[in-house]
Amino acid sequence: MTRRAAIRAATEGGERPVKSHARNGDRTTAATGHPTAHTTAARTAFAVSGIPRSADAVEAGLLRTRLIAAAKAFSVSHGPRPLTVTLTNRPQPADEYGPVSDPGPERDEPSTAERAQRYTATAPLHTFDRLVLPEETLDHLLRAVHTVEQRGVLFDDWGLRSIQPHPSSAVNLEGVPGTGKTLAAHAIADRLGRPVIAARGSQLESKFHGEGPKNLAALFHAARDQGAVLFLDEADSLMSARFETTTHGSEHAVNAMRSEMLTALDSHEGLVVFATNLVTAYDTAFDSRVWHVRFPRPDRAARAEIWRRHLPEALPRDNTVAPEALAEVDDVTGRDICRAVIDAAAEVLRSGRTRVGQEDLFAAVERIKAGRPRRGEPEPEPSPAPAPAAIAEAVARAVPPPAEGGE
Repeated sequence: MTRRAAIRAATEGGERPVKSHARNGDRTTAATGHPTAHTTAARTAFAVSGIPRSADAVEAGLLRTRLIAAAKAFSVSHGPRPLTVTLTNRPQPADEYGPVSDPGPERDEPSTAERAQRYTATAPLHTFDRLVLPEETLDHLLRAVHTVEQRGVLFDDWGLRSIQPHPSSAVNLEGVPGTGKTLAAHAIADRLGRPVIAARGSQLESKFHGEGPKNLAALFHAARDQGAVLFLDEADSLMSARFETTTHGSEHAVNAMRSEMLTALDSHEGLVVFATNLVTAYDTAFDSRVWHVRFPRPDRAARAEIWRRHLPEALPRDNTVAPEALAEVDDVTGRDICRAVIDAAAEVLRSGRTRVGQEDLFAAVERIKAGRPRRGEPEPEPSPAPAPAAIAEAVARAVPPPAEGGE
């Protein structure tokens, strides 16, 4: 017999449990657990019993309607399986109904392979042609990827596992936002000729105890089964330091996720790429299991190259556009430059012009910088509006007087 789940309701009144009968498939199972045969297999019918006769008829009808509607919705999303729900305001033995945090009544536990079907590999979105990094950083990145890819030869065939039982199986890309970490992950997959599965830690977490580690195991299973590069963005949420002592269920869940990640990295033979801008939060247990590659902010030469690579041939622009001059604007990342090109093009199109100029790009990148959130900084005071006399004087200086004899 499948386990029944109790939904404890803090209600008043009622002398006995409310029993919901779910007719499904080829038999009807009542809350007592005794099956009765029936002949209607083409449809699902629900019946509610146990409501005290002394209850108000309108309220009783409303309760029945809501329970049946919820049961039907549940049945539609979970398929035609026998369903029994016991609703009671009396305490029930925990061993009979299970903990309240169970995923749900009558729920079949999916296997790791079934969970893995949630994660689908896709073609990489970027190539190395778009990635601009210092030569040293690029060399370090490619060397780390090669070492992970050749882990079987190095550590098994050549015996290096005897000195490093758990060799690095992942590359960790660290740096401030916008420096090309996501682009690099896709470019790596493209160079290796593999698809990529991209995920975030928030997609793996669950409010149900024990579900997070199972989701994580399924994610690695999907990457292995599909021959994909696994890319985990915002990895600090999955790899931060574990709690030495756990007093809350959430802390225990965090430790369980970290332990599952360590186990997965030790056994995974494929390539995993992490990305974070909070590498200092990582648990030290991950240090020997990942190659750390730091992505710096682009210098002037890198900014000029990024500008060049983000000005497509099809983009109509005049001969004033000079990437070397645009690179003089500092404190910008590759993401800022990409956004500035798009913003400038959109503004030119909005104004009815047909070509992007240097001043359009300068103005766009300054707008991007000015629009950044000022975290921890006081908001600048607005400039006072100019007086009418000052406006008239500025207009007079900007517009030359008409020539003598002119109209």
